[in-house]
Amino acid sequence: AQLPRVPASHNEPVQLLRYGEGQYYHGHMDWTELELYPDQAEVWQRAHFGHQDRLATVFWYLNDVEAGGETAFPKHGQPICAPKSRGGPDTRRCPGSEDPDMASCDRGLRIRPRAGSVVLWYNYHASGRGDRNALHIGCPVGANLTKWSANKWVNIKPLSDFAAWVDDHPAMRRQGWTGPRAAAGLCRISFANRAGSDAEVLWRGGRRPDDGDEANLVSVGRVEAGSTLSLDSFAGHEFLLRAGAKVSGAIACRPPAVHATLAADFVLREVPEPEPP
Repeated sequence: AQLPRVPASHNEPVQLLRYGEGQYYHGHMDWTELELYPDQAEVWQRAHFGHQDRLATVFWYLNDVEAGGETAFPKHGQPICAPKSRGGPDTRRCPGSEDPDMASCDRGLRIRPRAGSVVLWYNYHASGRGDRNALHIGCPVGANLTKWSANKWVNIKPLSDFAAWVDDHPAMRRQGWTGPRAAAGLCRISFANRAGSDAEVLWRGGRRPDDGDEANLVSVGRVEAGSTLSLDSFAGHEFLLRAGAKVSGAIACRPPAVHATLAADFVLREVPEPEPP
């Protein structure tokens, strides 16, 4: 939190990385390019229509790697397409700013892994538009070598913020939304806490479409003892409650609404109607 000067509530957990001989990570962004998901409402809602994502990346190297393993920024030095624009499909490419080979480390800025070195880069311009020049590659590690590193993503908003779907949001036109104006599969889920202690509401699922980490639990709110909390979500999204070491089972959202009660035995049960506060 002190390095980027952003509160710890915005920080994702540290991710420890190990790359063996020949292993690499192809070119990618650490922020969500909404134009690549033009009809996936849950991606847009999770990214708060472009206003919640990984603002900055803190990446540090835990050992020296004598050959390979660099972090490459192949678009380093390229011009920013339509710099006064808020972004969108028409700003992805322009003369002198073409996309590189996503598996090649032969161009741009390369940073060699040295134990104790830390790299901080921002994934957004000051205007709030994602920076396509932040595209980066984890280059292949040399023969008989291992690369250890770690990263932490710093988000624009607290991780507990959970956005509602906003029909006709200005970003839909700007970023090329092609799905229905009313989000298909939108549902509401409510939690009545009768367990006697405050509980954290967790959404089970990765923050990004390509993370693939089923164990990733994202805090989306807190429900005080004796109270009720309601959230807008999507069909199939699963939620569970946690208080200290106690963790409930999961309940999935189904349109139009699902109501659940956390009992004194910390079992989360679906109920036909929402309980009064």
